[in-house]
Amino acid sequence: MNCKTLWTILVLLGVTYITGCGSSSRVTVTISTAPPATLAPNATAQIVATVTGTAEGVNWSCTPVGSCGSFAPASSASGVATTYTAPATTGPVVITATSAKKASVTASVDVTIQANDGIAGNFTFYVSGLDFGLDTYSLAGAVDIAADGTLTGEQDWNNGFDEASPAGGDMITSGNLMIDANGSGTLTLVTNNPNVGNAGTETFTVNFVNNNHALIIESDGNGTQGQSATSSGSLDRQTLPSTLGSNFAFALTGVGSEGFIVTTGGVFTLTGGTAIAGTVDVNDATATTNPSLGNAFTGTLVPADTFGRGTITTDNAELGNTLSYYVIGPEAIRLVVTAPGVDFNTTTAPTAVGSAFGQGGGTFSNASIGNSVFIDQSNAGGNLFAAVGQIVPNGITPGAFTGVADDNESVGFSGMFADAATIGGSYTIMPNGYGSLTITPGDLVSVSLLGIYMVDPAINVNDPNGSSAGGTSSALVVDLDATLAGAGVLVPQTATTGFTGNYALGLQDLIPTTGFSGEVDFVGNAVAGTDLVGSGTLSDPRQLFGLDTVDTASFSAPITPDATNAGRYEISPFTVTVTGSGGSMMIPEIANTYEASGAQLFWIEDGADGQASVFGGQIQATSTLGAAAAKRTQKP
Repeated sequence: MNCKTLWTILVLLGVTYITGCGSSSRVTVTISTAPPATLAPNATAQIVATVTGTAEGVNWSCTPVGSCGSFAPASSASGVATTYTAPATTGPVVITATSAKKASVTASVDVTIQANDGIAGNFTFYVSGLDFGLDTYSLAGAVDIAADGTLTGEQDWNNGFDEASPAGGDMITSGNLMIDANGSGTLTLVTNNPNVGNAGTETFTVNFVNNNHALIIESDGNGTQGQSATSSGSLDRQTLPSTLGSNFAFALTGVGSEGFIVTTGGVFTLTGGTAIAGTVDVNDATATTNPSLGNAFTGTLVPADTFGRGTITTDNAELGNTLSYYVIGPEAIRLVVTAPGVDFNTTTAPTAVGSAFGQGGGTFSNASIGNSVFIDQSNAGGNLFAAVGQIVPNGITPGAFTGVADDNESVGFSGMFADAATIGGSYTIMPNGYGSLTITPGDLVSVSLLGIYMVDPAINVNDPNGSSAGGTSSALVVDLDATLAGAGVLVPQTATTGFTGNYALGLQDLIPTTGFSGEVDFVGNAVAGTDLVGSGTLSDPRQLFGLDTVDTASFSAPITPDATNAGRYEISPFTVTVTGSGGSMMIPEIANTYEASGAQLFWIEDGADGQASVFGGQIQATSTLGAAAAKRTQKP
C-alpha cells in the first residue's frame, strides 16, 4: 500500500498523524557564494551552489555559449565550490547552476567581464615636462579606449626647438590601458611619429582618482634612441560631440623661441562657434616689455573632429599663432601650441600647453573670490619655484585680503624659501573675469603679481568632470613677476578640518644641476590619517638619483596640523625611499600641504630641507572605480 492510499484511509478513520511514510520535498538551488559583480578577463572566482530536496548537486553552465568562460569542475555537490575562469573577451555573462536531479530548477547570477574596472571611452590628456635632450616640451591628445583596454587616438607634441608633430598632429595607431584595482597602471601610446617617446611609443604611469579623471606622468624609461621624457599632467573623460560655450578663461605655460619660460593667460569670447576675440597677459623674460599686460587678440576656431581635436589660429605670436585644442566638454578644453613644419628655430612660435574653462553666462566682480587656496609653479625653462598658499578676503575693503603661504625658489644654486609667511594685498576682477592679484612685495620672497582669470563656479578646474566646490569661483593663474614665470590655479577653500582616507598624489620635481635643470615626476597612492603613507612611480630619465630611469618611491610621514593656520599641514620628516635595480636611497625632504577641501589639497617641498629642489603638486581624494554592480537574479 502506498502512502497516498494509506493517508486517504486514515483520514476517513479520523487519524491525522502517521509515521514511517516519507513525503517528496521541493528541489531548490541557490547560489550561496556568488562571484564578484565584475571580473577582469581571464580572472578566476569561487562559486558555491546550495541544493535542497535532493542529494544530487548541480551542473554549471554560462552564456553566451563559447565565449563566457569555463568551470572546474563542471559539476559540484551542494556546498562545494567550483572555480570559474572568465573569458578573454569582455562583456556580460550569465552563470547558471542547474539541478542534476531536476533540470528545470536553476539559479543564475550576472557577471560583467571588463578590463581596467570598466574604465573605457573617450579621454583627453595633456602633460608638460622635460625630454631627454633637456628641451621643455608640450603634449596634448585624445584616445578612444575600448572595453578590452586597447585604443586609438591622435595628439600634438612639440619641444619648441627641434621637432614637432606635423600640422595635422600625430596619429595614435594602437596602445593599451592597464590598471589595477587601486587605479594605478600604465597607458601606452603607439604613434606614427618616431621622434616622440621611445621611437614613437610613449609610456605614461596613471593613477585614477575616479572613473573620469586620472593624474598621469610620462615615464618612458631608458629609450633606445635616448628620446625618453618625463612630465606631469592629467587624463580626463570627454563628452563628444560637444558644442563649446561662449566665454572662456585660459592659461598656458611653456618656453619661447629662445628657450626661456613663457606663460600666457587671459579671457576670450567665442562668437558664432568660430570667431575669437580676447585679452592676453604675457610673461616672457626675453621680451622688451615684461610682463606685457592686457593685449587684445583675435582668432579663428576650426570645429573639432571625432576625437575632439580642433585648431585655433590667432594674431598673437606670444600666445601662439596656431594651437590645437582637445575637447573635454562644452566648458573645458586642453590647449597646446603647434606650428607648421618641424623647425621651431625659424619661427617665433613658442611651445606651451594649458587649459581653457568656461565662464558661464554671468559676470564677475571682486565678490567672485572668497576664501581660496592657490598654487603657482614654474617649469624647467626658467627660474625654478613653487608657491602654495591661502587667501582670505577681509570683508571690509573690497578686494583686500590677508593670508598665509609657502614659497620655494631655487635661483642659481642658492635657494630662497618662506614657510607659513603672512601675506596681504589686493585683487581686482573685471566683469569679464579678467583680473590680477598683488601680494605685497617682500611678503612671499619673489612672488608678488598673479594674473587671475575667473571660471564658472560650477566648474572644477582640477577635475573637469567632477563636482565643483560651489559658491565662489575658481580661477586659472599665471605668475606675472618680472623675475619668475609660472602657472597654476586658485580654488575655493571650503574646509580646514583635516584630511583622511585614500588619495592619489602627483608632483613635478625640478632639480637644478650643473649646466641645466633636471626633472623627475611622481604619481601614486597614499592613505592619510595620523600619517601620510604611500607609494608610487618616480620617472627619472636622466637618473638624477643614480638609480633606474623609472623607480618606485615609498614614504611614511607624520601629518602635523599648523596650530596657527587652519588648513595648513606640515609633513615632516618626509623621508622618501627610492628603489630601483641599482639599489635604493633615502631622500630626507620636508613638505607642506594646504587644504582646499578634504578632497583637494596642494603640496609643496619646503626649502628648509636643503635639497635645493622644488616640487609642487596635487593630492586628490579617490573614489571606488568600476561600473555599478550588475543586477543579480535567482530563478527558482
